[in-house]
Amino acid sequence: MRIITHSCPDCGTIVAGNILERRRTMKCPGLDCEAVLRFADLDSDDQTYITENQEKYTLD
Repeated sequence: MRIITHSCPDCGTIVAGNILERRRTMKCPGLDCEAVLRFADLDSDDQTYITENQEKYTLD
């Protein structure tokens, strides 16, 4: 299993790739940050890896 993350370009807050995959689009959870993060912002290899290995990336 790989740990895939994405950093907000505005504030630097790190979001897990599997969260972006699940929600597809989300407001950055950073304090006072209004940026919108998207699953499509991830590298295409990371997107493919997450979608092909969803059973490894479960939300508890």
